[in-house]
Amino acid sequence: MREKTSAPPAARRPATSREYDDDGVVQRIARRLRDLLIMGVVGPVTGVLAIVAIHFATALHPINPNLDAEAARQREAERALAILEDRPVPGTAAANMPNNVAPFTPQIPVPAPELPTLAVADFGDVQPTPATRRMADWVVMRRDNGRMPFMVLDKRDARLYVFQSNGQLIDQTPVLLGSAHGDETYPGIGDVPIDQVKPYQRTTAAGRFVTRPGLDADHTDVVWLDYDAALAMHRVINKVKSEHRLERIASANPRVRRISWGCINIPIPFFDAYISPVFGKRSGVTYVIPERKTFAQVFEQDGGSPAPVLATSSDTLAPKDVAQR
Repeated sequence: MREKTSAPPAARRPATSREYDDDGVVQRIARRLRDLLIMGVVGPVTGVLAIVAIHFATALHPINPNLDAEAARQREAERALAILEDRPVPGTAAANMPNNVAPFTPQIPVPAPELPTLAVADFGDVQPTPATRRMADWVVMRRDNGRMPFMVLDKRDARLYVFQSNGQLIDQTPVLLGSAHGDETYPGIGDVPIDQVKPYQRTTAAGRFVTRPGLDADHTDVVWLDYDAALAMHRVINKVKSEHRLERIASANPRVRRISWGCINIPIPFFDAYISPVFGKRSGVTYVIPERKTFAQVFEQDGGSPAPVLATSSDTLAPKDVAQR
């Protein structure tokens, strides 16, 4: 006796097939409505052509609701593979760069190497005056400058020496100084109009100065030695043609370089290379060697105690006119 066969497979289709059929009916109805709308707007002939074109384009590029998600997964897989292989991620700026252009990588700050400790100042091949060597050695042996860069100004030779904080010479240059000889600053001279400054008051004071960055009245950068006294280092100026400052600063005779109202005029290339980038950004120490007083009177007061710091008493260094000084 033969057993009854079971129902054909079609009778037991999964529910998901019905869902797909329902979606297909909805899509067909939407396409018919779209076609009728097109024909109603542009006319039967043009509408038929437009509908044919749309159907042709749809056949070439069938709509896939999962296309965006699949593309995102593909991009993520390529990105992960690129990271593992240590190469630029596709689609980024680094990946689109030419082969001869290196991609930008953030630079990690590298601490500056420690400068060698010196027992005395290192002038290299430069032959300083005895007074300059004594001054620089005094600073290095006492570590008087702490960790700050420093400068030594020899007024008799009208020459400036710039050192690293450990006492190694960077470079030196001739400068212009106050036309009057003397080591004192006249009280209140910084507030006296320049046309009222007496010839004997045009001195460049001697001593130990903690410098501070500042600005001239025209907002040109200067280095203040004593703000209250309007004593500064700045680029050589040439506003008063009769003073011939550019010619004087090039002279080999230090006496010719005594022309300023007290400020220290420095050749422009030297100022831009060594003064502005360092002392124009942070404090340093400047030692001005006396020309009338003794070394001990200025730097070894009270039986060898440290010389006083002649810093400005002003908290805010507003621009001050030193353009002709």
